[in-house]
Formats: sequence, C-alpha cells, structure tokens
Amino acid sequence: MKYIKSLAVAAMALTATMSSCDMGDFGDININPTKPGEAYTDMLYTYSAQWVRGLTMNSSSYDPWMQLRTGYLSESKNNQYGGLTNTVTFGTASYYYYYIKNLNTIIERNTNEETKSLISVTSFGDNANQIAVARTLRAFYFMTLTDILGPLPYSEAFKGESEGIWAPKYDSQEDIYAALDADLVEAYSQFNTSGKLSAAEILYNGDISKWKKFNASLRMMMAIKMADVDPVNGKARFAKAYADGGMTEVEDGFHYTFDASNADYSAWMYYVGNMNYSSRGENFVPNKFIVEALKEYNDPRMFSYFTLDGYKGKVAGDPADINAYKGVEFGLPSNDDVVRAAEGCASVNATYCEAGATYGLITTARTLLVEAEAAVLGWINADPKALYEAGIKASFDFQATYHTPVTKLGGETAVEDYLASEKVALSSDKETALEQILMQRFLAGFMTDAIESWSDWRRYNIPEMPMTEHQVLEGNIAYPYRMTYDPSEKESNVENTEAAIQQWLGGEDGLWKRVWWDVADNH
Repeated sequence: MKYIKSLAVAAMALTATMSSCDMGDFGDININPTKPGEAYTDMLYTYSAQWVRGLTMNSSSYDPWMQLRTGYLSESKNNQYGGLTNTVTFGTASYYYYYIKNLNTIIERNTNEETKSLISVTSFGDNANQIAVARTLRAFYFMTLTDILGPLPYSEAFKGESEGIWAPKYDSQEDIYAALDADLVEAYSQFNTSGKLSAAEILYNGDISKWKKFNASLRMMMAIKMADVDPVNGKARFAKAYADGGMTEVEDGFHYTFDASNADYSAWMYYVGNMNYSSRGENFVPNKFIVEALKEYNDPRMFSYFTLDGYKGKVAGDPADINAYKGVEFGLPSNDDVVRAAEGCASVNATYCEAGATYGLITTARTLLVEAEAAVLGWINADPKALYEAGIKASFDFQATYHTPVTKLGGETAVEDYLASEKVALSSDKETALEQILMQRFLAGFMTDAIESWSDWRRYNIPEMPMTEHQVLEGNIAYPYRMTYDPSEKESNVENTEAAIQQWLGGEDGLWKRVWWDVADNH
C-alpha cells in the first residue's frame, strides 16, 4: 500500500513539474487507442464464460473426477494413476481471481449509477440481463467448486478491497447452497426476455429464454442432491425451480463449443494435455466398464460414443455389432499391461476430438432425468415415466445433433426399441425406478455433465464400479468422495482453512471425507 501511495505522490509531483515548464500540450500522444481505459463488460464476460470448459476438460478435473474414475475412459499408454493418494488437490485461485471476480465486476458496473450507462457497459446489452446472466454463471462456478471440495470462502470472499478482509472465512456447503439458490431465484426474476445480449455472450448466443431455463435447471441440480440431508428444503427449492421451467429441448442445454478454426486448440483432447485427435489422442480409450454396460443394455449409444476405426487402423469386427467393441480396465498395474490390454480396443469417436466439438456441461437429458428422480420421490406432481423417457430421448438427440446419430447404426427404430426393452422400461417399484434413472444418467454421461456423474455416484453408488487391487489404498475401498484443498491456498489462509477442516470435514482434509449432502451409506 505504501508503495502504491508513493507512486501516486511521484506521479503528482511529475505532473506539477511538467506543468511549470513550457513543454506544450501533448494531447493524446500517450493514449493507446487499441487498449480500453476501462473494463468492458462484454470482454470480462467472454473470458469468464470460456473457462467453463476448465471444470470438465482440463487436467485438474478429468483426472480423476470427470471421466477416468467415473467409469468412462481409460488410458492406453500409462499406468492410469493406479494408486490413489492424498496429493490429488484442486485449486480454486483462478476461479476466484479471474472468472468469478470478472462476473462480480459485471454485476457491480451494471448496478453502479455512475457506470451502468457507459458505453463500456451498455455495448454488451441491457443492465438487468447482464446482472442475471453473471449471477447465474457465478452460481454454476460456485456449485461445482463446492461439490468438489465442500466448504469454501463465500460470504467474505472478494471483500479485500472494500472491507479489508484478505483472509476470508470458509462457509459450510449447506450455507453456500442456500445462498446460491436465493441468488439464482433473484436472478431469474431479473431476466428480461425482450432483451438480448451481444455476440460476446458465447454460451447461449445471447438467448435470454435459454438462460432462464438453465437458471431453473441449475437450481434443480442442487436441490436434488439434498434428498438425503435436507429433503424438506430440497423439495421446496426443487418444486419452485421446476415450476419456473427447466430445459426441455436439446438446444436448451448448457453447452460449450470449441474453436472450429484451430484444430490444435479446439476440443477435449487438447485440454487433457495438448493432445489432438491426429497425434496423441490414442492415450485415451473407452473404459471397459462403460463398454460392458452399454453391451448389457444393448445400447446403440455405443456406436455414437466409440468407433472401431481408430489411429492404428480399423479394429477387426463389424462396426454395427455391439459385441465387437472392447474397452480397457482402469487401474492396470503397469505400462506393459495397459498397452497389451489396448490392443484391438475401440477408440473414442473422432467427433469428440475435432475442431468445433460441442460438449454438454449440463445437458437437457440430465435435467429431465433429474426431474424424473424428483417425480419418483414425490417432490413434483409429474409423470416419472414421461420424464424418464424424455430424458433418454434427449440423450439420443444430443448425440444426433453434435456427434453421431444412434440410428445410423442402431436402425430407424433404435430409440423406440431401446425404451421398450425389459431392462430400460421404467419399473413401478420406487427403488428399482430410482436405480434405472441413475443408470440412465450414467449411460448418458459420456463426455457430458461435468462433475454431476461423480455426484450421482457419491449419492447412490450407482453404477457400482469395481475397484482393482491396484486402485485401493490401505483402509479405503471406494473411489474418493472429494478432492483436497490446494496447499498454496491452505498456506495463504491457514487459520480459516484449518477451522473449516475441523468443523465440517472431521478434522482431516482427506479424499474420503464427504461433502455436506453425501450422507447416505451407499459405499
């Protein structure tokens, strides 16, 4: 602070000195016209929106939470991180310092009477929609972060400059969820569907009606997780969100589309280690678990998720024969074992790895299947069978829209045949129906739905994924329940981090400590 004040004094002194001399008027000579002198809200937003991909596709999330240890992918060259250790951490600094902070700035500049009418603000769109979108996206970030870690700085976060709180306290996940729901409800009322945001709004192309659906769907994602820990409030919040109206069409989904102009900087394979489909993408192959599950259900999504025509030439077999597909068991002990297992293995469909690929962060399929769960629980007055079947159809439609239509190899009646099959047709028994719904969320979750598949497993242990001896640490017989705090963040806020660990994590920042809503003994 003293240094900043010294700079300010020096600057004033220099100005006074220059004014006392006859040096003429330099006008705008020292102003760079290519660099804005104030924050433009459209630029702040685009930067924050681009990084929703980081919660699902970069190395801090895909390993192990999104796809590897939730039964979707394996590696074909390495030992697949066979031993789980307590060094699996998740850092939140970038989200607080950049992406969420940018969204807070958007809200502040659209609220402040001195800035809300400036061209740097209004060029993005009307004030109300900017605020509502920023609040909704901010809630998505916070929901995901707290589902990964549990307690987080929330109520005192971002109060360093305004209130001098540079070491914010941690809030419980329960309190964060309550605050997020209240904030989302207020944001929902702020949306103005007669308005539209500029092209800088890259997630829904400025379509406010879709943002409203995402807002309601996000509230349902949180509420359903409260079924075991606080069903009264969970039910009330869910019912209100459902009444507001969530996603119904595939295009309503919260998706991210990568850059179509740059094949090396476009799709998922880049964000797991600078890999694109034409070079090192063979590092990732189908997990044996998802492959065998698709076979068990005779599920034509096999033909959309995977291909027999990979990097190393075509795998022997008929691509229309579901039994020709093979995956690799996750957790093999050595590189040699992995390489041998990968021989003749199917490949991830190239549509997931090509320039311009689209990924579902919260899909319409998941939203409808979450609504189906709520209907079975009696939380909403709706037909669970209708929602369940609509969710499955939405998953098939997502594949047809962004990847490979399941009817291409599954036949024109693929969807109808699938819904009519004995294993898929929804049971009238409550517990069986819940298992079927959760299994369909798993089968639909390949390369979609961010951390939600992991959250499903933590709540229900469905599907029950076997662990090899090489994946089990002494005393632990399950996949991790959370990630641990990044050491640098713990060191920068020692007292508050430790207080949160003691109060809400049983005194240990461990992988097998459960977040607030994960209380059912399903593991």
